[in-house]
Amino acid sequence: MMQKKGSEPDFTEPWHLSDSVLVVEEKKFHVHKGTLSMWSPVFERMFSSEFKEKFASEIPLPGKNASEIKELLLVIYPTSKPIGENNCYFLLPLAREYQMEQLTERCEKYLLQREKTPHQAIDFLVLANEFNMEELCKQCVEIAKHMSISEVRRHEKYAMIAPEEGRQLAERRVELLENKMQSSEQRVNSVKKEVKDVCEWGVRELGRVLYQKKYPEGRRIPRAVSDCTKLIEETAVESVEVAVMIQLVQHRLRSIYEPMYSNNQK
Repeated sequence: MMQKKGSEPDFTEPWHLSDSVLVVEEKKFHVHKGTLSMWSPVFERMFSSEFKEKFASEIPLPGKNASEIKELLLVIYPTSKPIGENNCYFLLPLAREYQMEQLTERCEKYLLQREKTPHQAIDFLVLANEFNMEELCKQCVEIAKHMSISEVRRHEKYAMIAPEEGRQLAERRVELLENKMQSSEQRVNSVKKEVKDVCEWGVRELGRVLYQKKYPEGRRIPRAVSDCTKLIEETAVESVEVAVMIQLVQHRLRSIYEPMYSNNQK
């Protein structure tokens, strides 16, 4: 029975000027030499050279799975069946064997859109290297860089990571850690500045209060931090109350500042 025009082909019968037959696991797929040749240099050589397939009415594909070959045909024919989780992983070896670069690109496009955890990214990195999918390699390195080196080493596919991808992963991990350290240093420096500003403000305010208390009629209130500090030190010598207050403030500032400083130095 001839297939209807515009319907999804099942390839079991001759249709629309089909001129060749692929035989897989005793199943026959009626195909078009022109379509296969456009997608695959391997098929093109079969049909245009002195290979026996040029004149053969049927071309056996030993060792192939019939359902997988049908899926391959549905993907490359104008029906353009989408690449997905159910067909991508067996289409990649077929695309490599038959040198179908456009099919590999379509598989890579699907894999690029697939969500990945850092752990899964290692799996896909190995897959990407096996089938020369450069963009997927780059993406997986960017995702996997969030794993520690020890976590990468514990991954079941660690030994399968190609040297070049391993080098890139190590470099990106180092860059990530350097950026984190730089960001941490910037945060610490920001806090340091804030603590310094607060301390200077506190010294000026305390100096102003002490000056007004010591010189009620005084008009020139000290503004420089050094002048305020000198006044506070002089007052602390004369007043136990002020001395204790200063010690408490110093102790409190040390408890805040010193842990941050020590952590930054590590």
